[in-house]
Amino acid sequence: MDTILKNAIASIQIGVEDYLAGDDRRSLSAIRNVTAGILLLFKEKLRQLSPPGSDEVLIKKDMRPVHLPDGSVAFRGHGKSTVDVQQIKERFMSLGITADFNHLNEVIKLRNNIEHYMTTATAETVRAVLAKSFVVIRDFIAIQLEEEPADLLGGLAWDVLLTQNEVYERELASCHDAMGAIRWKLAPGDRIAAYIRCFYCGSELVKPLDPNIRYHEELIFHCAACAQDSNFDQIIEDAVEDCYAVDSYIAIKDGGDDPVAMCPNCVRHTLICENGVCIACEEGLHHSNCEVCGEALGPDDQEYGGLCGYHAWQAQRDD
Repeated sequence: MDTILKNAIASIQIGVEDYLAGDDRRSLSAIRNVTAGILLLFKEKLRQLSPPGSDEVLIKKDMRPVHLPDGSVAFRGHGKSTVDVQQIKERFMSLGITADFNHLNEVIKLRNNIEHYMTTATAETVRAVLAKSFVVIRDFIAIQLEEEPADLLGGLAWDVLLTQNEVYERELASCHDAMGAIRWKLAPGDRIAAYIRCFYCGSELVKPLDPNIRYHEELIFHCAACAQDSNFDQIIEDAVEDCYAVDSYIAIKDGGDDPVAMCPNCVRHTLICENGVCIACEEGLHHSNCEVCGEALGPDDQEYGGLCGYHAWQAQRDD
C-alpha cells in the first residue's frame, strides 16, 4: 500500500478513535482527521494516474515541462507542495473522475464553522461530519480506488461510520418532517425550506420551534447539531440563494433573467421573480405593467411609479 493511501486510512481511523473517546477536546481532532483522510484518498487517485517517472505530477501543486531524451515534452511535479481542494476538483474534472464534492463541501464547511465560530464540537456536529464523510468515503473507495471500503478501513472504523450515517439520516428525516409542517403561503416555500441551514454552524439538522406560527418572519429554527436557535431573518436569504443557485448560474451564463431579485418592500434578496412575490415579507410587486404602454414591469422598475423606464424618462423630460 502506498504511503499516501496508508496515511489516508490512518487519518480516518484516528478520527474515528477520537470520536469514540467521548472527550469534547478530541471532537475537533476527529473532524480534522476524517476530513484530511478524505483529501488524501483523492490525492491517492491522482498519484495512481500520474505517469511513471513524473514525480507524481498530478498531486503536485506545481508542475513544469521538461524535455525527454527523445525530444518530446512531458510534465513533472516540482517541489513538495501538493494540490489543494480547488485544484483537486479541477484535475478530477479534466480527468473525468467522479467524487461527491457536494458532501465534501458540507464536511469542510462544518469543520471551518467549528474552528471559527464554536469553542466545542457537539456530539451531533461530529455525527453530522462522520455521516457526510461516510457517503464520500464509501463511494470513492469502491468506485475510484476499486477497493472494498470495509476491508480497507477496518471493521471498527467502517462500523462507526455506518452507524453514524444511519443515526444522522433518521435525525434528518425527523427535521424534514418538521419542516414539512410549515404552511407556506407561497408555492416556492417548500422548495426553499429544503435549503434552510443553521445560521451558526451551517447544519441542515434544523427544525422550526413552532411550524404553525402565523407570520413566517417570526419562525425560529432550532439546530440539533449546535443547539443554537436561528431566526427567520438570519437564514432566509442564504436559503433562497442556495435554492436558486443553479438557476441563477444558468441565467448568467445564457444571458437570461435572474430568478431572484431584491424586494422593494423589505430590501432583502428574496423576491421570487417567477411569481413576483417576496418569500420573506410576502409582498408582491405594486406595479405589474406600465400604465402607458402595458409593458411588464420587474422589481427594478417599481421606483418609476407604474411606468416603464422609457416612459418614466419621457415623463421626467417633459417636466
